Amino acid sequence: MNKSMILNAAWVAIAAAAFLFGRSSVDSNNNPGNPDHSVHGKSSTGPSGTLASGEANGSGSRFSRYPSGNRAGTGVTVGQFLNERDPLLANKLFADLILEMDEGSARAIFDALRKGGRGGDSAQQMALFLQAWGKLNGAAAMAAVAELGRDPRRRGQAGIAAIRGWASVDPEAAKAYLATVENDWEKNSLAHGIVSGLASSDPGAATTFVFQMDTEQRESIANIDDQRTREGIERARAYAFDRQLDTIANAQIERGMNIATAWAEGLPEGTIKASAFDRVAEGFAREDPEAAAEWVKSHAGNEYAERAIREVAEELGRDDPSAAVRWLAELPDESQPRAIHQSMERWTKEDPVAAGEYLTAMPASATRDAAVRSFANELDGSEPRVAADWAGTISDEQIRLETLSGVARSWIRSDPEEARTWLPSSGLPAEQQEQVLQDANRRQDFRDSIREFQGRQGNR
Repeated sequence: MNKSMILNAAWVAIAAAAFLFGRSSVDSNNNPGNPDHSVHGKSSTGPSGTLASGEANGSGSRFSRYPSGNRAGTGVTVGQFLNERDPLLANKLFADLILEMDEGSARAIFDALRKGGRGGDSAQQMALFLQAWGKLNGAAAMAAVAELGRDPRRRGQAGIAAIRGWASVDPEAAKAYLATVENDWEKNSLAHGIVSGLASSDPGAATTFVFQMDTEQRESIANIDDQRTREGIERARAYAFDRQLDTIANAQIERGMNIATAWAEGLPEGTIKASAFDRVAEGFAREDPEAAAEWVKSHAGNEYAERAIREVAEELGRDDPSAAVRWLAELPDESQPRAIHQSMERWTKEDPVAAGEYLTAMPASATRDAAVRSFANELDGSEPRVAADWAGTISDEQIRLETLSGVARSWIRSDPEEARTWLPSSGLPAEQQEQVLQDANRRQDFRDSIREFQGRQGNR
C-alpha cells in the first residue's frame, strides 16, 4: 500500500463529510439549456413558471415513496423548472417535478438536468434528484452516475446521493451493490452514502453497519507493515468514522432527544461512545441546556462523558458563565478540571470581581488550580500584578510555575521595568527567570533591528 492510498482515503473522508453536511460545490461543465421534457410525456400549456392545469384530488403521487398530499397531476416539466427565474417558484417546481417522478420519467429528468442545471445550484439539484431516483430504482440511478464523466469528485457526490436514497428503502440491495465495487476510493465513498441513507430510516442498522466497516478497516490496517503508511490510513479511518457517527447522531437527534440519548447510552464503552455522547450533548445543550446538564451530570465520572461535559459547560457559559462554573463544581472531582477552563475564562471577562470572589471561597483542589490558571491567564494582559498574586496561590507546583511564567512573559511585554522589578520575588526558579529575560531581550533586539532597517530605508 502506497502513499497515494493514504491521500485517497483522506480525500474520501473529507469529500463525503463535505457532501453530507451540504458543503460540496461541484460545478457543472454544461451550459444551461432549455429542454422541455414532460415528466409524464405531456407538455404543459401554461407559460414558463406556471403550473399546468389539471391538478386532481388523487390519492397519491406517482412517486410512491413520498407522501403525496395534493400534488398528483400537476404535470410540471423540466423546462418549466429550468426557465423559471423566481428562485422560490423554481424550488416549488423542482419539488413537484421530483415528487411526481416515476421510473419511466426519471431518465428524461436526469438527461435534462445534465444539460441544463440551474447555475450554481446544479450540483445540489442533481444530488436531490439522484437521491429520489435511488429510492425508486437504485440500480438504475447508480448506472446513471457512471455516465457523469471522469471527474471523481462529481461522481463521488452523485454516487453518495443515489446510494443514500437506495439504502433508505432497500439497504440490503444497496449493500450488495457496494460489495461488487472494486475501486477502493469509490467503495469507501459509497459506504458513506449507505450510512447516511440508513441513518434516516434505521439508525440502529446504520450503527451496526458503521461498526462492521470500522472493524474490517482496523483489521486491514493492522496488517500494513510500513508504519507511516499505517498511521496515515489510521488517521483517515478515524476521521471517516467520526463523520459517519455524526451522521447517525444527527438523525437520532432529529427523532427526539430521548431517542438520541438512549442511543448514545446503549453504545459500547470506549471512543465510540465518547464520540456519540459528545455529539448528542452538543445538540441537546443547544436545544435545552438545563436538561442536557442533568443528563450529562448523571454520567459524569465516566471517561466517555468527558467531552460531553465540556460541550454542556460551553453552552451553559454562553448565557451565564457563573452557572457553568457552579454546575461543574457539582460534578465528581475528576470531571471538573479539564472542563472549567473556558467557563472561568468567560466569567473573568464578564465579571472579574465576581469570579475572583468565587475563587476565594473555593477550597484547594485540582479544579481550583485549573480555574485560577484560567483567571490569571485572562487578567495577565490588563492586570498583571493581580494575575501574578492569584497565580501564586495555585497548589500544584507545575501548574503554578507555568502560570507564573505566562504572567511574567505577558507583563514584561506591557511594562518591562515593573516586570523586571517583580521577577526576583515572583517565586519562579532562577533559570526560568533568566529564560524570561533572555526571550524579552531577543524580542527587543529584533524590534530595534527592524526600526533601524526602516530608518535606513526612509533615509534613502
